[in-house]
Order: sequence, then structure tokens, then C-alpha cells
Amino acid sequence: MRIRSISLSVALLLSVAVWAADAESSFQTYRNARFGYSVEVPSEFRKGAAPTNNDGRVFYDRKSRGILTVFGMYNALETSPESYAAEREADWKDLKGAITYRAMRKGWFVLSGTIGGEIFYERVLFSGDRETIATLLVRYPESEKERFGAFVTRASRSLRFAD
Repeated sequence: MRIRSISLSVALLLSVAVWAADAESSFQTYRNARFGYSVEVPSEFRKGAAPTNNDGRVFYDRKSRGILTVFGMYNALETSPESYAAEREADWKDLKGAITYRAMRKGWFVLSGTIGGEIFYERVLFSGDRETIATLLVRYPESEKERFGAFVTRASRSLRFAD
């Protein structure tokens, strides 16, 4: 009886390890050489065509209307994270979006909420010298909230500028 219990425990641990390894391999890193940032995106998302100015990429979820967009830009107006966050919040409100979450730390901010039956999540990261800005914007149907939660968390935490 004890051997059977140990075998079951080992099998369970192995299946968890396989699932964890599978989850790790289900993301790919997108790197943008022009603006020097990178982000991890789900491998199952279809990568859109590169824009002519090479500022970022759009990734489309194959299972829903979800879209993950990442792009960079120069901070030509030398805006601060605080003023840019206020500008972006006003933009979402103009689009009739309802902001339900805000976070701001040194060099980055997040805005999230709902708009027209979708959830949006926007993370904006300033480079250390504040000369460059990278943005991660994810929009997906509210019905996909549970599934997209892990995608958004991983992508958001991985958005960074190269050292």
C-alpha cells in the first residue's frame, strides 16, 4: 500500500514538473533592437507583420479576439511618467473606458480597466535615462479574463529595456 502511495506521489510530481516545463516553453521573447526593449509573449499568439518604422509588433490570439501590442518610442517631449500616465488615462476616458486599476512606481505605470466588453491592460516603462518609452497593451474579451490573466502577468513582468 505504501509503495502504491509513493508511486502515485511521484507520478503527480512528475506531471506537475512536465506541466511547469510546458508552461515555460509556451512563451517566446520578442526583442526590439530599435528601442532596446524585450517582452515575453505567448507562443500560441500569431505575430503580425512588422511595421515599416520597426517600433514594435502586434500579436493575435488564435483562440479569441485578444490582441497583445508592444511598441517603443522616443520621449522627444521629455514627459515624466506621471504626466504621461495622466495623458493615457484621459485617452482611455475619451474612448469611454472605465479604469479599474492604476499603479505607478519609479519609471513605470499601469492602467487597466474595461471598454466595450473588453478588458485592457497597459504597462508603460521608461528607460533609465527616460529617453525611450516601451508600452505593452493587451486587450481581450471579458469572457477570457481567467485565461489571459497568466499571459498578462508574465508579459508585464518581462517587459524591460536591455542593460
